[in-house]
Amino acid sequence: MLGTALQRVLKERGVRFVAPPESEFDITTLAGDQQIAVKFAKTLRDGEKGVIVNAAAYTNVERAEEEPDLALLVNERGAVNLARAAHENGLGFVHVSTDFVFDGFKAGAYLEDDEPQPLSVYGETKLAGEDSVLAENPEALVVRTAWVFGPGGANFPVKILEAARARPELKVVTDEVGSPTYTIDLAAGIVGLVGKQASGIYHLAGSGSCSRFELAQEVLRIAGLDTPIAPVTSDAFPTKAARPLNSVLDCSKAASLGVTMPDWHDALERFMAELTRGA
Repeated sequence: MLGTALQRVLKERGVRFVAPPESEFDITTLAGDQQIAVKFAKTLRDGEKGVIVNAAAYTNVERAEEEPDLALLVNERGAVNLARAAHENGLGFVHVSTDFVFDGFKAGAYLEDDEPQPLSVYGETKLAGEDSVLAENPEALVVRTAWVFGPGGANFPVKILEAARARPELKVVTDEVGSPTYTIDLAAGIVGLVGKQASGIYHLAGSGSCSRFELAQEVLRIAGLDTPIAPVTSDAFPTKAARPLNSVLDCSKAASLGVTMPDWHDALERFMAELTRGA
């Protein structure tokens, strides 16, 4: 989803980019990463600053519990490969991470310097990726985000729409709270932070927060669907991987650089309008 959004935002802004398809570019293979980094660096004109953005990740939270080695290979080793390739070829580097590095027990929104405490293999491998990227490339930018939705991939709003059209009633959890993030806004935020030459860890997520239940309600309201929704707690849906109950990210550090994220209600309206046009 994010790779799709980045290409759209960069194209709209007239920024040159290279976006190799996943089928042709394995980030876990160092030689391939080096090769494309060298080729990209050679295309830069005088005064241009090239940047590699790692939008790739092993994101299947449940399956990661069964495939920890593969999740680590992609989320840590693949990320380090790219960070090293960028550093050795004079390119900037952006690594995208997640709210899952936190345990979700904090009462308020998470700050960048709050202590990570992942609950799942996915969270552990993403945290390992953060640490290794910054150790390999101290000038790298690590962007944590949460509850991402957008065109080009599976996401919560689309799943809710599909379920509402197929079932007489939905059950959605009320005790998981986060900041829904539209990939188009996230891509624009990343470009904004790169433009400010930001480095280190930054949070970028939709402004405001809601529960999964409230998000589902808003999706159905915008879609004009009257499928009943019953509020339940997360223990009604046992999972292999534990999930943080609080995924709200404080984005004031990015805002201090002038990079702000739109309210999640507005973002969802725009995404739903795009789905309607696509239909």
